[in-house]
Amino acid sequence: MKAVISVVMLLAFCAASNAQSAIVTLALGPDKIGDIKTAQGITTMIRFADPVQEIICGDLYDGGTGKGTFVVQRSGTAEQPGNEVFIKPVSSRGASNMFVKTGGGKHTFSFDLSVVAAGQAHRMVNITEVAADTKPAVSAPASDGHAADLEKPAPDFERLKVEAEQQGRTKAAEIIRNAQQQADRKIAEADARVLEADHQASLKAGQEVDRRFMQALMLGLREMKVANTRAATKRMVLLLDPRVLVFDDKAYLRYTIQNTSDKDFAFTAMSLETGELKDIKPITIEVNQSKTENALTPGESLTGVIMFDPKQVGNKQKLILFVRGADGADLAHVTVQE
Repeated sequence: MKAVISVVMLLAFCAASNAQSAIVTLALGPDKIGDIKTAQGITTMIRFADPVQEIICGDLYDGGTGKGTFVVQRSGTAEQPGNEVFIKPVSSRGASNMFVKTGGGKHTFSFDLSVVAAGQAHRMVNITEVAADTKPAVSAPASDGHAADLEKPAPDFERLKVEAEQQGRTKAAEIIRNAQQQADRKIAEADARVLEADHQASLKAGQEVDRRFMQALMLGLREMKVANTRAATKRMVLLLDPRVLVFDDKAYLRYTIQNTSDKDFAFTAMSLETGELKDIKPITIEVNQSKTENALTPGESLTGVIMFDPKQVGNKQKLILFVRGADGADLAHVTVQE
């Protein structure tokens, strides 16, 4: 029975010890360094008596590069900072140091950070401040009768802060420089690919034109005589080449329009229509002109080529070229095939 009671008391003592180790209170002064134990997957909260103004961590995690060990945040806002600092490591091992300024910069606390197993990590750490002179300057005499060495002086927090800030600026400059170099390289590679693609496309386009032209020559050029090559009105003259060239299953009709009046002349479209007697309907054409606008100043001319499929026109069907105005009005027309 005594043995059972002893085991139960031992287990209760261990549980109480673990619970106490997760929540601790550290009394720190200017010449003391607090030991903070953290664990991956666990957030450790450090609570101070005054609002936290500034945090400097030697191995702060950088989300842009994925480098660094500790993610550090404070509660509150920039205008109204809170009293808590939250620390969480992103890896299962690592160590660094950290400085925290509170009370408008009046108090500076120093910490050593380490990554330990989850069962050994602190969950909550309460910080109290002690005066610098509360700790004896000289330790107790040693057992051999000689006086112990004097304690080391407090670290130079301003120097450590400047060094940490300089390391941060150097690291940030290196990250920016590497990112700029990578961006410049990517842009240069993309520009080179675009130029190469344009060059290859131009080569292929030229080769395709040459191939089609040679194929047309091998098949033989055909032509169709134009029945009427000229139509004139008071405002303009419509002229056609005397032949329609046919090759590669396409027909090409060249025309010229000249404004013979003393006023501007405009039309809406060119229409190539075929059929018998009054049953004349437009066929599908592709028009390429020397001017994009269908407008001519007095005395001005434009030239165009109409491409169409000759199979759309029967041997005994009429083929008429119309110059159309607003609402499809017939401004001028000429018979290509009787």
